[in-house]
Amino acid sequence: MKIIFESPRNWHKIHILSYVMRGLSVWIIEPFRMYHYKRGIAFYPPHLPPYIEGLIQGEKISVLLGKMINAKEIYQLAADKAVEVIESVYAEYRNEHEELFAYVVEILKSPVAENVFRKSLCDRLAEFYSLNILLHRIESLFSDTKIIFFTDADIRSYRYLKKLLSKNNCEFFEHTNIRFSRLSYISSALRKLMQNLKLVSMVFAQALISSISGRLWMQSNKNKKSFAYGITIVGQRQLKGTQRGPGFIIDNKKISKHEVAFFTSMSLSSEQKMKLTQLSADVFTLPQPKRFFSNPCEWRRLFLLVLKCNFLNNSEELHAASITFFNYFRWKRILETVEIKHFITHCDFGIDHIGRNLALNQAGVKTYYFTDSMNFMNNFMTDEAECAMRHPFWTYLYYDHFVTWDAFLAEYFKSHPGTFKKNHIVGCLWSRHIQEKIMAREQMPLPEIKDGFGFVLAVFDSTYSRSGITSYIEGITFASHILQLTEEYPDIYVFLKEKKDRNAHKLMDIANGHILLKLYNKMAEHPRITIYSNQFDASDMISVSDIVISFPFTSTTFEALSVNRPAIWHDPMGYYRDTPYGKIDGVTTHGYEDLRKMVLKIKGMKLGEYKNPIPIYSSLLDPFRDGKAIDRFRDLLVST
Repeated sequence: MKIIFESPRNWHKIHILSYVMRGLSVWIIEPFRMYHYKRGIAFYPPHLPPYIEGLIQGEKISVLLGKMINAKEIYQLAADKAVEVIESVYAEYRNEHEELFAYVVEILKSPVAENVFRKSLCDRLAEFYSLNILLHRIESLFSDTKIIFFTDADIRSYRYLKKLLSKNNCEFFEHTNIRFSRLSYISSALRKLMQNLKLVSMVFAQALISSISGRLWMQSNKNKKSFAYGITIVGQRQLKGTQRGPGFIIDNKKISKHEVAFFTSMSLSSEQKMKLTQLSADVFTLPQPKRFFSNPCEWRRLFLLVLKCNFLNNSEELHAASITFFNYFRWKRILETVEIKHFITHCDFGIDHIGRNLALNQAGVKTYYFTDSMNFMNNFMTDEAECAMRHPFWTYLYYDHFVTWDAFLAEYFKSHPGTFKKNHIVGCLWSRHIQEKIMAREQMPLPEIKDGFGFVLAVFDSTYSRSGITSYIEGITFASHILQLTEEYPDIYVFLKEKKDRNAHKLMDIANGHILLKLYNKMAEHPRITIYSNQFDASDMISVSDIVISFPFTSTTFEALSVNRPAIWHDPMGYYRDTPYGKIDGVTTHGYEDLRKMVLKIKGMKLGEYKNPIPIYSSLLDPFRDGKAIDRFRDLLVST
């Protein structure tokens, strides 16, 4: 018998020591990215406690390495499988919750409201397959061995989804030699109970306080403010003060600042709010959860359904309904005092967007989702891949218009159920900024560097994870290659822009994060390497560079190629040779020698000699390459 712990905690210590003293074979899974990990950093297990490290070093317990079960691919296989089966199981699932689903549809006045449950179920299915595939690979590794498995996953949900898939003849793996530990059952049940009680309390508070507060709805405001465009602030990244901020569509010609209002659910500093006010006509802070109470009748009926539907067994559905109610009601309230014609957002794909967009559509507002990046899983597809690299994130997106850079990404989103009503390919949104900076180089923050050195590399890393799609081992190798190239050629100068805050590496991968951190610190001391934080505008670096080098498949190479600047992705370990971009000569380098040759080739070119390796007719890149993508986006907004 083997005892396997997925993510051991400090309170597991007594159990692990007991197994060791009994002479049983105890294994700890190497932490790696997995869909069913939801505590701490999403999708990542917690780091191993110090006592575990001591037991490993003392050879009392063993480590199940990620490479032993090909852990790198499990996350994506699980995500894609969930997208594949969601429509097959939904009808059966809906029958079990018909009364609740019908009520949500009734209140939101649209059958589209059911998509919150489809999307929520798809996410849960990905969690199921994540654990299911992991268990299958463990069982295959230790064939004919009884295994007791300690997991952090929701076991009740796992067993329910297994039954649902079985009823609908959907594929999954059986694991007859593995059983969950009693402790896992207990901890899973207690955790779920706490979540359920929290949910019931929240719905009850909404019903009670909404009733006490008096008015159901605010009376129509005679001083109702009107704007043509409403733009969301979805994260701190938009507040860096760069040209990629929320006001990028404002040119004060086609779209004036007086026509634009910003909407944010984040708490803003006085400085941030002042800057946003300078960009637009007004800034509105959205009503917050636990502070916004309305529609007591609807909340009371939902609370009764919570009790009637046995909230202990249906908490996921009730949670989705609550989120949908809250977002629908708060935007109904907002639209009583603010009128907009177009609503624009990005990175806004959670279930909460559906209730909001239904409220907006019912008020005659057109909704737009734009992609601010091109780093999606379709870039990693290969002919031999076991899946189509789809993801629950991109399912059931309810928007009128989808605005993106190229046809390849547009088709990727179309492969998901519940896609956008209309698709618009406008080109690379940030190409204009690069062109403008090239034309006005004297105004840029980096001209003295360009003038002082012969050949400038603008280098961009990526988000790394432990045994994930892009691992820390790859990140370390990538940085090492850049350092080696710099030391080998004394006329090369490097600008390196970090994707993440440098201190985050120790949190993401305790084993390898400090190695990358040490390497970056060494590079920062190099006289011909300048490291810029993630707050810096990539357009500045691209515009002064002689070549852009990005980790696969970071958007910065897309951006540079979209204005026909020399640019490549560097695949340090040769993992991405068979991907769509890895196959194109002159676009992706594999290994150090390949990188060195490509840099020297471009370095030896005369001015104007570089030719974009991706043909103009290709679906894999901006089809316009004229720096006018934002203009086309503006024209779309004005015309609709």
